[in-house]
Parts: sequence; structure tokens; C-alpha cells
Amino acid sequence: MICLLKLTGSLLLIFAGTLLGFTESRKLTVRVESLESFLRFLSAAKTEVRYSAVPVVQIVARHGRELSFLRECVKRCGQGEGFADAWKRAALNSGKGDGFAAHDIELLLSFGEGFGASDTDGQLSHMELFSGLFGTNLKSAREDRNRKSKLYLMLGVFAGLFSALMLC
Repeated sequence: MICLLKLTGSLLLIFAGTLLGFTESRKLTVRVESLESFLRFLSAAKTEVRYSAVPVVQIVARHGRELSFLRECVKRCGQGEGFADAWKRAALNSGKGDGFAAHDIELLLSFGEGFGASDTDGQLSHMELFSGLFGTNLKSAREDRNRKSKLYLMLGVFAGLFSALMLC
């Protein structure tokens, strides 16, 4: 009976370690996907700014459905909050949930401060600058994912195995 309990406990520890490794590995992939989504948003926003004189809230509402912080920003603006404040609060509240790292959120905050605050040419250059900055972050995130994803998974498995061996 005790052997059966030890076996069950060992299997649960191995499973828990593997799940932990998978979760950490998945965070890297989610960050890459979020950065890709934001770059798609920037590209669509650039086109919108270039060819129409639409307020930034409408641009975010049209093209920001993929990321929860953009949806939250639109919701806050709809409740009467100013765009800059809504952007800042949404990025701080939901940015982490979208998979962004701390330095990605800082870039989002910087982008939000200048988005909609100048003329068309200023907006286009602002978006071009941040496209480059987010592109650099995306490249770094892809490298991290490629280097660390399997490592986290294997560390989780081995941590679970080690814990199971210590139990026996």
C-alpha cells in the first residue's frame, strides 16, 4: 500500500514538474505572439493614419482586437477617460496578461504618450520608430524562445524526477 502511495506521489511530482516547465516555456511563446500582434496593429494604424484623419480611439477600436490591453483601452475611452490615461492604465493592468515583459510594457507606455499627440507626419515617424523598437524586442523574444523553451521544459521534467527520487 505504501509503495502504491509513493508511486502515485512520484508520478504526480513528475507531472507537476513537467507542467511547470511547460508553463514557463509557453510564456516565451505568448510573448512572441503578443509582440507580433502589436506589430500588426502598428502596421494597420500607420496605414489608417496615413490615409484618413480618424481619432486614435477609433484606430485602436478597429485594429486592436487581438490584444486585451487594446480592448481595455477602448473600453476605458468609451467610459469617458482620456486616451493617454486609458492607454497607460490598460497597458499597466493588462499588458502582463497579454504576455509582455516589463521592458515591453515600458515601450508600450512610451508609445502611448506620443500616439495621437502630433500631426500626421509626426505620427507616422512615431509609429515607424516604435515599429523598429518592437521589432528588436520581437527578434530578442524569438531568440529567447528558441534557446530557452526546451530548457524550461526539460528543467521541469528533471525537477519532477528529482523530487520523485527524493520521495522514494
